[in-house]
Amino acid sequence: MRTGKWVLATALAVAFVPTALAGVLRVNGDNSWSVFVNGALADEGSDWQVATITSFDEGAAATLAIHVHDAEPGGAGVGGVLADVVLDDGTYIDTNDPRWVCDAGPTLADRSDGWEAPGFDDSSWSALTVFDQFGGGVWGFGAATMAATLNNPDSTSYWAWCGPNDVEDEVYLRIVIGGSTAVDPAGKGATQWAALKASK
Repeated sequence: MRTGKWVLATALAVAFVPTALAGVLRVNGDNSWSVFVNGALADEGSDWQVATITSFDEGAAATLAIHVHDAEPGGAGVGGVLADVVLDDGTYIDTNDPRWVCDAGPTLADRSDGWEAPGFDDSSWSALTVFDQFGGGVWGFGAATMAATLNNPDSTSYWAWCGPNDVEDEVYLRIVIGGSTAVDPAGKGATQWAALKASK
């Protein structure tokens, strides 16, 4: 008589839920700026030596957007934005990250194309023009004051703009973190200021 053993195999299906994407976006702008998280206005600043520190906790992805206004028209002054993202897991993202893209345009009040929202098509936007690292350049004299808010961790990001910073006065920046971006960032890299000057 043949005997046998029945083995009951139980299949378990496990669904992995993405960990919430949480962190802070730190911004200094010359001269004033607005910060948006997933399309909603989250912060504003007008003192370039005092950063806004915007917390976010947005599920699997976050669209972070910044508008910066340079109050000195054209060549009368230079604009700049210093930004970094610090995620709760310790990831540090500065303005050299190729996921940052930028556009120059009308004033914030006159713009209504949804540039700040998730899913916006930024494929025609440009890479950032990167200037001096925090602590150097024309903004270097304010570094000691700025360090009071740009710590834990200390900022190692770069001042940036969209093209030459003595031309455009209204610039817009976006970065999508986590999830899957609608636009492939491949081929977009930050433009170093030295290279920009050399091309003139």
